[in-house]
Amino acid sequence: MDKKAFLADFEKYFANTLDGNESVLNKIALYCAADGGKRVRPVCVFLGARAAGGECDEKQLLSLAAGIELVHSYSLVHDDLPAMDNASERRGKPSAHVAFGEANAILGGDFLLSLAFEELTKHSEMYGERFASAAAQIAGAAIDMAHGQALELAGIQTKEDYIAMCSKKTGALIKGALMAGSIAAGADGPTLDKISAYGKAVGLEFQISDDLLDSDGIVKLIGEEEARLELQLHLLQAIKAAENFDIELAEFATAIAKRKK
Repeated sequence: MDKKAFLADFEKYFANTLDGNESVLNKIALYCAADGGKRVRPVCVFLGARAAGGECDEKQLLSLAAGIELVHSYSLVHDDLPAMDNASERRGKPSAHVAFGEANAILGGDFLLSLAFEELTKHSEMYGERFASAAAQIAGAAIDMAHGQALELAGIQTKEDYIAMCSKKTGALIKGALMAGSIAAGADGPTLDKISAYGKAVGLEFQISDDLLDSDGIVKLIGEEEARLELQLHLLQAIKAAENFDIELAEFATAIAKRKK
């Protein structure tokens, strides 16, 4: 199975996780999570499994991908809140708190996170220990992401502060998705170490490329020229880590660095 086929299957599977009643919380979940986005984290689950080279039922990967995309969707709802980034728009339409009110948006984010762990818990019981370990990787990534947001709220003064924050806030879910896919496919310890190094580099380049597109974040901190050098550094680290694998990890890292809005 190739990446395009996996993403097509993912969209069908993910829609079913969001197909509920007409409550305001389910409407928020559909509004915020069902409209596409880049689906970078589901792709990372798929690539992590491919890199491991082992056997893994596609349904397990789809469940892990749905779980981490639900976590990501909740984080966007909460990031946009007035007390956080105070963003009025997300993916070309009003943010959840603008469309549904702040209180409902908070609950909508809670709902998405709860859906994520319902998805991962019920399938841990169904698929067994290896899936449960992969699900635990996603849970740990969600915790790291919250710590990263706290670091950002505390204030970013130096490039080192920025790297520490991004490694958790953005990088944790990207690395966690790659690791979850690898664990589900039976990767051994040395392989997981290599995937972890790759995931850390890709997570950082993803956020830096975002900041360059928005003229924000690290661009405001160290300037555009230095930010581009930093992006290139992490891209080269990702490509170096990808040399351990015979799949398209280097190409994926390069595409992340070169992406447009």
